[in-house]
Amino acid sequence: MPEAAGLLRVALITDHDAQGRHLRELLEREGVAVVVDANIQEFDLQHTEGANVLLVNLDAETSLEIDRLELLIETSSLPILFNEGGVAKHPAWISKLVAKLAGMVSDTPPFPEPVLVEQKAAEQPEALQEVSPPPSAPHLQVVRPQAGDLDMPTIWVLGASLGGPQAVKHFLRALPDGLPFSFIYAQHIGASFVPLLAQQMQRVTDMSVSVASQGQAVRPGEVMVVPVDRRFMLTGRGTVHLSDEPIPGSYRPCIDDVIEQAVNAFGRKCGAIIFSGMGRDGERGCQRMLASACTVFAQQADSCVISSMPDAARSSGAVSYSATPEMLAERIEEITHALAPI
Repeated sequence: MPEAAGLLRVALITDHDAQGRHLRELLEREGVAVVVDANIQEFDLQHTEGANVLLVNLDAETSLEIDRLELLIETSSLPILFNEGGVAKHPAWISKLVAKLAGMVSDTPPFPEPVLVEQKAAEQPEALQEVSPPPSAPHLQVVRPQAGDLDMPTIWVLGASLGGPQAVKHFLRALPDGLPFSFIYAQHIGASFVPLLAQQMQRVTDMSVSVASQGQAVRPGEVMVVPVDRRFMLTGRGTVHLSDEPIPGSYRPCIDDVIEQAVNAFGRKCGAIIFSGMGRDGERGCQRMLASACTVFAQQADSCVISSMPDAARSSGAVSYSATPEMLAERIEEITHALAPI
């Protein structure tokens, strides 16, 4: 048994299926104490006494509880490890998992927010990736607008899933006032949380933030939050039509569909930014943007809670720039200056 494993007291969230039980067995075989074992519907942060790290196994059922997972991220005082993609068969995988958990609870200076990491299970343990809070000065090159960048979008679709509200709040907070851009925000979330999401975003920006309504026009300097109980559509004049026809895809709202609507309505004036999230929603929309010569940015993987969505966007070949939410806002500001009349 690794010495570090004896220090670990894990609160485990699984769906109690065969995979979840197998994960617990592997942890205990490595000497890890699983002090809480619950599914996301039953999990209570008030009853994690003795735990020093939280491990969430994102399976098909858990992934549907995105509202509770977002609440978990916002309120947990424990560092969190998300495991997406199943339990790997490679015998070294569990050892790497335990090592990551141990590193999260070692005697290091605490971060102001929970340490959020993503880990994707794979046949080879080399695929495991840890996501730490972004440094205060990320080592990324800022690309200045060139002459060819002047025909840049003025309508941006912001697509996000798990971890998205935090990322989008950082992005909006960092944007300067008086932008000539419109933002259409498509966030995987439950219908009852959509108005609250709009209120949370309004607290961090001077732009007007509202849930999209029938007949509403897309206007510069405003953030429109896409509802999840009706299909969001845009007319050629850039006004909202909420339809009762089925919403495509497995998630609500469907980011692919929202991007498709935006491209149909605005053409090259439309761009997209894909933030933290699980799954691959947005990938097909990015492919459509690539085919339409539109601009796509994405949140860099090591600043995401879960990087599956921006990674899928990058795999489409459409993403021209990846950065932290704050640096994405800086890039938008640079575009503003590039578009300003001389």
